[in-house]
Amino acid sequence: MSSIKITTIVENTVTAGLSPLIAEHGLSFFIETGERKILFDVGQGLALLGNASALGIDLNQVDTVIISHGHFDHAGGVKNLLNQANDFTLIAHPDMFDNKLIGGNGNYFPIGVHEDQEIFKRSGIKIELEKDSVEIAPGIITTGEIPMETDFEEVEAMFYKGAAGKEGPDKIMDDKALVLDTPKGIVVVFGCAHRGPINTLNHVTKITRKKKIHAVMGGLHLLYADKDKLKKIFSCLHDFGVEKMIVGHCTGFQATAALVKEFGDKVIPNTVGHVIEF
Repeated sequence: MSSIKITTIVENTVTAGLSPLIAEHGLSFFIETGERKILFDVGQGLALLGNASALGIDLNQVDTVIISHGHFDHAGGVKNLLNQANDFTLIAHPDMFDNKLIGGNGNYFPIGVHEDQEIFKRSGIKIELEKDSVEIAPGIITTGEIPMETDFEEVEAMFYKGAAGKEGPDKIMDDKALVLDTPKGIVVVFGCAHRGPINTLNHVTKITRKKKIHAVMGGLHLLYADKDKLKKIFSCLHDFGVEKMIVGHCTGFQATAALVKEFGDKVIPNTVGHVIEF
């Protein structure tokens, strides 16, 4: 089992430094293990190429791109990536190209990549759309679809999909995480955890048959979580024995502060340029 290095290329925040890094509302991780070079999410596309260059990352070496779900801040950057590289496999859920919306009461705004699907298909890249867990490399798998099992997690009612006039609730079935079996233990990389961080971790323990989670990183989608929900989530995180939490994007300031209060230095607010090795 080789070590795995993860560099944050896109995040909502950036730490001041000498490199010309920029932040955007989005997420992208560059994952290196052995000869494999993997991108998990690609942000909106505003920051991906410039940040990668500033961090010394050659995106032409990427062999696999995994999209956690079809929202623009996680999938939109594929168009920009195609200007620099097209020798990779894109792995996503079949719902990635649904017409995804946010809003309600007849007022909807597009938040997906539905209009870009022909660009992807004409690009020459290999596209694999799978509902089930996919093995990317030894010790690296996607979760596939995540069952909704807890009684305190839900997909918010503001998410919709469908053609104009036929909009319906989007349960974001395409939401997935990446599971890394590292020398330090199981690491779970989230996009937004729309299906719930604890639902996701429960699913991970089932497919890996390992009850302990060493680390989680990415967005935990706790922006709208009240104190009761946070208390239940924190209790579960204790039960999983999580030792590191590198969180950002949609986790939310108040939830991140509550995580730090509960777990202390186990919590690391993520920023562009952050590097960690497992």
